[in-house]
Amino acid sequence: MPEARNPFFPFHALGFRGNPFRALTDEEWAETAILPAVVTEALPKGEHLQIMGSAGSGKTTTLLALQRHFQERGLRTAYEYLPDGATTCRTDPRSLEVFLLDEAQRLSRGARTRLISAVRASGTRLVLGTHRDLSACFAAEMPVTTVLLAVPSPARLRQILHRRMAFFALHPGAAPPISDDALETLLRACGGNLRAMEHGLYEAFQAWARAGQMPGILTAAVLTPFFEA
Repeated sequence: MPEARNPFFPFHALGFRGNPFRALTDEEWAETAILPAVVTEALPKGEHLQIMGSAGSGKTTTLLALQRHFQERGLRTAYEYLPDGATTCRTDPRSLEVFLLDEAQRLSRGARTRLISAVRASGTRLVLGTHRDLSACFAAEMPVTTVLLAVPSPARLRQILHRRMAFFALHPGAAPPISDDALETLLRACGGNLRAMEHGLYEAFQAWARAGQMPGILTAAVLTPFFEA
């Protein structure tokens, strides 16, 4: 006779402590993120950085992972997200060694000028997440490296998704393997929009939790119903 499922912990029956694709805290984002190679290659230069990409491409995840990277190295670091409608940032970067500003394209022209002046005077390293190229705002003596977050390769996407599932797994074997055709399905349905992939996978795990079982391998046939228009 199968063991009765605990209605308060439905994901335990699947081997997870929760839905791996639920909304994450900033700390969880930083812990589960895998920095793209183009970002890690740019770090040793010591220049200011702007991380560019379309909606859902992983800019926020990258900035939070970078915040953790710098903090682990003992640097005074702060992260700020500019919500829709905001045109100025609240953080004073002059007391910091690294300031990470997300959705930086929302800054007004005056706010951008003040920010650049402050980091130039203090020597603070600036890391921007932006939809728009802001390199022209930097002074000539302030070199900036631009990193464009592209559509992930199937290999990188497999790594990202496995890391997310492994983070929530109750034991090492809980995270199912992902087939090549499943990765192709996700990339075809969502392109580089990782957020859209997370939404579909969240619904898949919710359905499997209700059923009390999940597939042993994530294939295109298994995932397609959750990504149909």
